[in-house]
Parts: sequence; C-alpha cells; structure tokens
Amino acid sequence: MPDLQILVLIVYFIVIFAVGVYATRFIGNTTDFLLAGRRLGLLLATATLCATHFGGGFVMGSGEWGFDYGLTGIAYAAGVGLSLVVLGLVAARRMRRLAMFTVPDFLALRYNSNLVRVLGALLSLVAIIGIIGAQVWAAQGALSIMGLDPTWAAIAATGLFIVYTALSGLWGVTLTDAVQLAIVFIGVPVAAFMALGEAGGIDGIRAGIEELELTVSTDAYFSPLGAGLGLVLAAIVPTMMYTLIGQDFYQRLFAARDENTARRAAILAGLLLILFAVFPVITGMAARALFGVEIEAAQAIPKLIAEVLPDFAAAIVIAAIIGAIMSTADSLLMAGTSHVTNDLYVKVINPDAEMDSRRLLAMSRVVTVIIGVLALWMALAFEAIIGLLLMSYTLYAAGVFIPVVLGLYWRRGNAAGAIAAIIGGSAVGVAGELGWVEFSGLPVIGGFPVIVIGALVSLVLHVGVSLLTPVGEIDSALE
Repeated sequence: MPDLQILVLIVYFIVIFAVGVYATRFIGNTTDFLLAGRRLGLLLATATLCATHFGGGFVMGSGEWGFDYGLTGIAYAAGVGLSLVVLGLVAARRMRRLAMFTVPDFLALRYNSNLVRVLGALLSLVAIIGIIGAQVWAAQGALSIMGLDPTWAAIAATGLFIVYTALSGLWGVTLTDAVQLAIVFIGVPVAAFMALGEAGGIDGIRAGIEELELTVSTDAYFSPLGAGLGLVLAAIVPTMMYTLIGQDFYQRLFAARDENTARRAAILAGLLLILFAVFPVITGMAARALFGVEIEAAQAIPKLIAEVLPDFAAAIVIAAIIGAIMSTADSLLMAGTSHVTNDLYVKVINPDAEMDSRRLLAMSRVVTVIIGVLALWMALAFEAIIGLLLMSYTLYAAGVFIPVVLGLYWRRGNAAGAIAAIIGGSAVGVAGELGWVEFSGLPVIGGFPVIVIGALVSLVLHVGVSLLTPVGEIDSALE
C-alpha cells in the first residue's frame, strides 16, 4: 500500500509544481504577483476562497471533533463556511471597491495613520507564520501514514508550496488551489462514504457508539448541539471573527475582477464549505464506531486510511489531505508576503520602491521564501513556539476585529480609538490565553471565548477613546 500511495503523491506533487510553473507566465509586476492582476473571475475566486479555509483544520480537525463529539463536530467546519457567507454579505463589496492590497491598507486609509497600519500588519504577520507552522504539523501527521519519515516528508511538501508560491505568486496559488480543491472534493467524500460503509451505515455507527462508554449519550452524539452550545459557539465565533479581518481572505477579494464577483465568490465558497462540512465529521464518527476507545482522536483518520480504505482510495484521500493543507499554507504565505512588501516596506520604510516594479517583484519572491522557511523551521524546531504563535490568532482578531468592522460602518471612530482598541484588545487576548486572567466564571454557557472578551474590551476602548478625542480625517473613498 505505501508504494501506491507514494507514487500517487509524487504524481500529485509533479502536477502541482507544473501548474505553479505555468502560472509564472502571468506575472509581470507586483500587482500580478500579490493580487493575480485583479483579474479573478467567479470560478477561480470561489475556488481559492474555498481552498483558503479548506485546510488541515477543516479535514483532520473536523474528523477529530467528529470522533470525540459526534455531529457537534460539524460546528467548526460549518462555522468556516458561514464565516465566508457573512464576509460576502457584510464586507466583500465595500472592501473590493477600495481596490487595496491589504487589510492594513484599509486601516491606514480609514484612520489616516501609519501606526495603525503597522500594528495591524505585525499582528497579522505573526499569526500567519504560526498558522503556516500548524499546517506543517498537519502535513507531518498525514504523511506519516505512508511510513515516510514525517519530518523529511513535511519538508518536501512545504518546500514545494514555497517554491511555486515564490515563482508565481497569487496566480500560481489560485490555479494550484483549483487543482487541489478538485482532489479534496473527491477524496474527502470518498473517505466518508467508504468509512460509513465499513461501519455499517448510520445504524452501524449508532450501534457501535451505544457499546462504548462515552462522556455524552448516543442521542447527544448524533445531535449537532449534543456537546453543548458553548462548544459550538467556541468553534464558530473565533473563526468568524478571524475570517472577517483575515488578510488571506481579503487578498482574494481584492484579486477578484470586480466587487460583485468578490461578493458572489465569498458567498458561494461559504455555501460549498457548509455542504462539505459533514464529510470529515462522518469519517471521524465512523472511526469511533470501528475502533472504539483503542485510539485517540488524532489517530482516527490516519488509522482509518491505513487499515480500512482500499489502496487506491487511501492514496487519493492522502493526496486530498495534503492538498487541503498546502492550499491553506500557500494562501497564508501570500498574505504574509503582502504585509512585508506592501505594508511595511513600500508604505512605511521606502515609498519610492513602488516606482521600481521589477525590483519590488524580486523582493516579494525573496520575502515569500523567507517567511515559508521561517515557519517551517519554527514548526520543526520549537514545539512550544508554535503554541505561542498560534495564540496570536487570538491576539490578532481580539485587537483588530473591531477597528476593521466598525471602521466600515461607524464614521466617528478615529486613529486614537483604533490604536487603543488594537493594543488593549490584543493585550487582553494574550492575558487570557496565558492564563493570567480567567474568564470562565462569566454568565454564559461554556464561558466566553478569550477572543470575544478581547474584542469586547477593544470595542469599549475604540468607542470610548474615539468619542473623547477629535475625529480624524476620513478619505472620500469610504463615503
């Protein structure tokens, strides 16, 4: 079995690399590199938005949640899709109309402050590096199924997406995303249906679960809210907050052909992800019924692939998982490059660099490689660092969510309010994640997620400081 899996994976890597190299013909300047020339139509924009969220967390993480919590495990994956729908309805058209490169571009324009830009860019960049590192971890787990050395296999997969991203920018990422998504949309349902058949269908899973002593009842295991509303909200709310301000998502909206394409692509991508949310969860539930308490949640899908699926199906599913991981990682890589090249270098350090497009394009490619290698190195060398960096997911959204979203609809907000909101919200988010402050006693089911507490503090600071200080200039483009 490993020989067939390795062959399929090698062919898959060759195809992906070839598509990435092909996309280099479309790169002439930094707009082509960072935003695919702002020429993405509905099909490609939808595919790349889907692929950005359809990563290791969506496939492996949802499978683990299905294993542990049953149908409640659908909360994260469905929340991911719902987040994109909300993004399309709330912000896609307004943000695309501004024709920017990054979310910090919007912050700088809205609040007339480069300090707000730098704070937003740095927080986002740290989060991006951490999440890329998490994708490297997910790749190690998926590739270890084939008996390969997980470290060297993960280095090979990471090196591949670093190279094609550095060569072809968002054009390459978009085209490879489309290919990877096609594999994912085949491989993940194949795994679900075969696992379901092996377990004896839904009735077989139910019978298997009834024989186990789980922390939830069988009826709760088969209920979307069986594990509690608190768990559902803890999965959906932070995901939605990050999606509404994440550079990796807005970069695709900015790359869309026009504002209507951006809006439709986000909504369509969200609906597709909601439809596919059930497949990895069912796979995890089937693994629970088949293997019982003999394994941990993290082993569910790997063991299912290794021991249940036929050789060829297992090879396709592994390729689908790796494709999902790479499609998210390359999206994040492009987002990080945009922050360094556009937000920090061109807009703050050396504004004249914008005049030399060839040099800026070369710099963008170098930055892409550096960010990718840094994330890979941290993932492999410093396990504790990754946990700290992933905490910046909360740090970023807790501080930046309010200035971005409120900035679209509340004109009274100013730079002083935005700076206070970013610093205060992020500080509370970090304090909560490190355990310096406890929020579990607050009166809500399951307690408030730390990211929500940080955002509430950010909201109070943004509104309060803005009302107490003079209103800043607001660019006419926002009217």
